[in-house]
Amino acid sequence: SSDSTFVVTFDTISIISSDSIFFDFKDTLCVSVLLPFYLDENTNIDNEQINKEKRINKIYPKSSWALSFLEGIVFAMDSLSTLGVPIKLNVFDTKNNPAVVRNIASKKVVKESNILFGPLYPDNFKIISNFYRLDKNKIIINPLSNHYDLLKKKKNVYFLTPSLRQQSDSICLFLKKLDKSIPVSLIKFSEEKKNITYHIDKHELDTVFENFIIKEFKFSKINKQSFSFLDVENNLLLLWSEEESFVNRFISFLGTVDNPVSLFTFQSLDEFDRIDIETLMKLNINIPVSNYFDNYSDKNRYLQKKFENIFFHKMNKNTLLSFYSILHFCSNQKQYNFTQLFEGGGFINTDVKVCTYKDYRLIPLE
Repeated sequence: SSDSTFVVTFDTISIISSDSIFFDFKDTLCVSVLLPFYLDENTNIDNEQINKEKRINKIYPKSSWALSFLEGIVFAMDSLSTLGVPIKLNVFDTKNNPAVVRNIASKKVVKESNILFGPLYPDNFKIISNFYRLDKNKIIINPLSNHYDLLKKKKNVYFLTPSLRQQSDSICLFLKKLDKSIPVSLIKFSEEKKNITYHIDKHELDTVFENFIIKEFKFSKINKQSFSFLDVENNLLLLWSEEESFVNRFISFLGTVDNPVSLFTFQSLDEFDRIDIETLMKLNINIPVSNYFDNYSDKNRYLQKKFENIFFHKMNKNTLLSFYSILHFCSNQKQYNFTQLFEGGGFINTDVKVCTYKDYRLIPLE
């Protein structure tokens, strides 16, 4: 952007928006990114390519997540520059090394930062969040974590990914709007490592629907004959499991029966291995999607095109998370809805929509 000055150094990349005024702060915001870029490993790969006189576009595999997040943050800063928001960005390679993270935590630019994005891994994030837990002038963002204990007694910590409980709640609230005479079956995996049906129990769906049953399955016992309990006219199945192999097997065999069904399960399982999208549409599969992004809206297609013109590829989920988080915390354009998970503790994003596959697209239900 012509409104931004890029000063590239590593271990810090400084990106300073010029000729702008941020009226809320009347000062430059400082954002520090603490992610595992594995710079040394990438340098080794680069040197190997040079020695072999063969240059290819290759990076260390574990760097990809951090780079996706960084691209989203840089892209957000380009948008913020047009809003007159002055921001300085510092980027650090945590290497997934606690000793490195402790050293970064004590750096002056990090102490002076308004926002810390990362670290990514729980042990490293704990170091940073403990170090700055009493700093009221700091926001500490974790994009992916489900280690909710990290939110306790830390009012300045924000998780971007909704919890399983919030996903379950969104499904249950949607179900309560449906016809109460529909036969409902709660599908449980008998070998599940933990009990997750309490998310259902608290909504007491068994008292809401007139015909509510619980069916337990063993992995080896799932076959086409397993679905003889289905109604010939209407079925609503709640597949309450986090075991991907079980979910994939269940859906694969369910796709072979002719009984009409509507299937509800979790977002963490929205990329179903070995299951074609025709089967997902046939089963009317519904999942709670956090931070839903409509790739087909005019606004978002323009956003994708603008991103591709800069980075030469599409935004992925990680890029979108970091992009919207910086817009949320660095401007008055709010993107997320946060709730306090523990009294006196940090906050978690509650942005969840129940979506279904229709016409080869994942779209929100009304």
